[in-house]
Amino acid sequence: MKFDSSFFEGETREDFYIRPMIKRAWAAQMEILEEINRICKRHDIMYFAEWGTLLGAVRHKGFIPWDDDLDIGMKRGDYDRFMHYASEELPAGMELVNSYTDSTYHQIMARVISGRELNLKAEYLNKYHGCPYVVGVDIFPQDYVPRNKEDEENQLELLKAANVLMEIWADGEADEKEKIDCLEGLKELTGVIMDEDRPIEQQLCQLSDRICAMYNDEEADEISQLCMLATNENYRLPKECYERVIQMPFENIMMPVPVGYERILRLRYGEDYMSPVMNWGTHVYPFFKPQEEMLMEICKNLNKEMPQCFAE
Repeated sequence: MKFDSSFFEGETREDFYIRPMIKRAWAAQMEILEEINRICKRHDIMYFAEWGTLLGAVRHKGFIPWDDDLDIGMKRGDYDRFMHYASEELPAGMELVNSYTDSTYHQIMARVISGRELNLKAEYLNKYHGCPYVVGVDIFPQDYVPRNKEDEENQLELLKAANVLMEIWADGEADEKEKIDCLEGLKELTGVIMDEDRPIEQQLCQLSDRICAMYNDEEADEISQLCMLATNENYRLPKECYERVIQMPFENIMMPVPVGYERILRLRYGEDYMSPVMNWGTHVYPFFKPQEEMLMEICKNLNKEMPQCFAE
């Protein structure tokens, strides 16, 4: 992708200063998005801006100034097809991460990442506009809510049970008896038997993913991110909100956004979503801070100053 040199200069937007390295991380993520876009075009897969990226496209015509990641979404059928093709067609160095490809990844979403570790090689820095850190694009599946209310209740009950078990497995204080009893309860509820030779937490995440994907377009009038619906019964939208996409400016590209973006943003951020609120969500800012500290430690051990371009 082509960026003017001025793009990488630090600047203030909405009274918030954006470091040059944040700009480089933005550009690096957009490089990954370009590869996602290439695969989606080849296979007629629809994707769209999600979460803060959607809000940024609508409100800022780019990244929210204090946002540092890039989120997209796909309807379940497109999501599953992308998972299939991406595993084969992503360029060397990029990697698809989900609960099926990585036993340590326990989220019902996927990521395309630039690699697994800090990279100071010239080839990597050239490709990712001087950003040495691991960057990625998050991909969220949108699933169908069955119009039959009994089916919906049963689906959410199964999803909640699987999620509770994932929390128990993630809690180091749970004893073996409690875990075994939970697996027996899951077997009675779903008929699913866990393979003890594989990581249980990974299998539970995969089970949650399959539960989310139980219903299709013909069986539903509404769509949702099912894990959100499991904790908020109002977290649902007419499926027409995601029927097609329209293009909006986003930094120096055009970004596809769902046609029902206004209704989506009101549900996510309230009626006043066009008024900026400085919020960093659920991760540290910037996301590469741990990697930055690692680079500083490497330089310290080598008795070298951290390169200015990385410290900016």
